[in-house]
Amino acid sequence: MKKILLTLILIFTFFKIEACSCVQTKIVNAYSILDFIGVIEFKTLTEIENTNGIYQSTYKIKELFKGNSDEKIYVESLKGSSCEFIPEKNKEYLILGYKTKKGKIITSICLANVNPSKNILSRLRYLSKEKIEQSISSNLRQIAKKEIDHTLFEKEIKGIFLYKVHLDSDLKIKTFIPQNENAKNNFNEKIRGELKNKIYYQKNKKELKLKKEKLTSYIILNWEVNYENERIITTSKI
Repeated sequence: MKKILLTLILIFTFFKIEACSCVQTKIVNAYSILDFIGVIEFKTLTEIENTNGIYQSTYKIKELFKGNSDEKIYVESLKGSSCEFIPEKNKEYLILGYKTKKGKIITSICLANVNPSKNILSRLRYLSKEKIEQSISSNLRQIAKKEIDHTLFEKEIKGIFLYKVHLDSDLKIKTFIPQNENAKNNFNEKIRGELKNKIYYQKNKKELKLKKEKLTSYIILNWEVNYENERIITTSKI
């Protein structure tokens, strides 16, 4: 089920005319749905027989933002397609990964970035320090109906805007709690209404029954100079 969900949200769309592109991954989705976020350096990659291009690896962790340091990481290479991805050894990658039922972390071209920006790494360090993964339920998926109207926010401020939200039993936002200075300085009725109208939540599995303490998440805005809500992975291969 998790793999199907990730396919809908994160995994690539690729075309037979030698083009490959990925859906851009927002930070909040990475923290809520994925099981591993870290900068790693691959040491060995060994293709597993009869798997159509799945590689097991050994690696060195440079920075860990979410997950465990002893995870078994496998690369889905998509061998032979326009989205083929086999990491280079001794090169650092920002890796996102999801865990299979057998406990293996899987990554692919759409979940890896060989040149993450300094801004992205800075944001990840900040969110890791805040330990937000402990409050974001992996059973909830955050969806934005439209882009948030940046004109409601102070123009000279950029960076992370962090709002903690509590949901009601219908998964509608009940309360907002601005968590950092950027959010506290940019919170009024217009912004409250904008976030409430543009962002909603769904269960990853309809049959799940969530306890009240699990009805918690974060809205993470990452305004840059041009007001783009910067993505964590922006892979594109042509």
